[in-house]
Amino acid sequence: MDSSNTIFSICGIRIAPGETREIYLKVSESFLSTAIQIPVTVIRGVKPGPTAFVVAAVHGDEINGVDIVRRLIFDVDHDRLSGTLIAVPVINIPGFLNQSRYLPYHRDLNRFFPGSIRGHNADRIAHKIFTEIVQKSDFGIDLHTAASGRSNLPHVRGDMKNPRVRRLARAFGATVLIDQQGVRGSLRREATDYGTPTILFEAGETGRFSPRVSLSGLRGVLGVLSEMGMWEPEDKKHKPPFQVIVKASEWVRAEKGGILELSAKPGDLIYEGELIGSIVNPFGKTVTQIRSPCTGIVIGVTTAPLTIPGTGIVHVARLKKTLSLVERSLQKKLEEKNKLKKLKKKKASAV
Repeated sequence: MDSSNTIFSICGIRIAPGETREIYLKVSESFLSTAIQIPVTVIRGVKPGPTAFVVAAVHGDEINGVDIVRRLIFDVDHDRLSGTLIAVPVINIPGFLNQSRYLPYHRDLNRFFPGSIRGHNADRIAHKIFTEIVQKSDFGIDLHTAASGRSNLPHVRGDMKNPRVRRLARAFGATVLIDQQGVRGSLRREATDYGTPTILFEAGETGRFSPRVSLSGLRGVLGVLSEMGMWEPEDKKHKPPFQVIVKASEWVRAEKGGILELSAKPGDLIYEGELIGSIVNPFGKTVTQIRSPCTGIVIGVTTAPLTIPGTGIVHVARLKKTLSLVERSLQKKLEEKNKLKKLKKKKASAV
């Protein structure tokens, strides 16, 4: 817990209460012997409160989170903040500059936390981030997008068996919360195991900015900060149409090679046995139809038009006990949408 008279520093640089500082955290060196530095903005409120980190681009080509953190830095003022916010728009600088998911030598930074001071390059970068950012925080948010060639529905992942993680996840306001620890070496798992509960926000596609995703992500981050007493809550609190914790998900995979014609999209509710697409050959002949093996919400789809056997096509979050809740919510949303359409049509005809 931060307090107004506590000394807080990153990389030996002190940040006083009521101060915002931009710090460049050295994590490595380039082939030109120049420093590789991560830009870190520390916003320290006048009033005491927790310390939180919000980071993006652990995978260098997942840039939507960069825009969310950028907006966050401009929206959060130290005069209104309680506690300390550590905002990092780009964690993986080499990957970001090369528009690549990876660090040099094809290493995935999100597999090497908490890192090692004497390990290889990825270990050392992870260690620096973990000691200077994660270990100085009370909780954290890690912003991601889908992997290359895929698009994700905005959703949150975390270890929902941990009540502190579950509290953060619910406060974010996403409709789908996936109960998933994360693999060993991932930032969210190692941070949570250390004692800094961390959630991961997944949304959108690699290499693209989406204003819709950015606004959704920013609203979610501010919702978490409000829940933890760091930020003033909105006058009209955003509530998702529904919110479900999903314990299992499944990829629908291609059994044939060819050209994909997919009808399912992120956010769709699909049922076991439902036709969600087909694979055709270059001459237009249907090779096979694709049916869903389970009932659930589509949380991810491929954006690639071509398939070979085993290609992941649709990622489905399985629904059982919460299915009726989701059905009612989506039906209500559809009725409101149709009502609005009729109203617009009526106004247009009146003119």
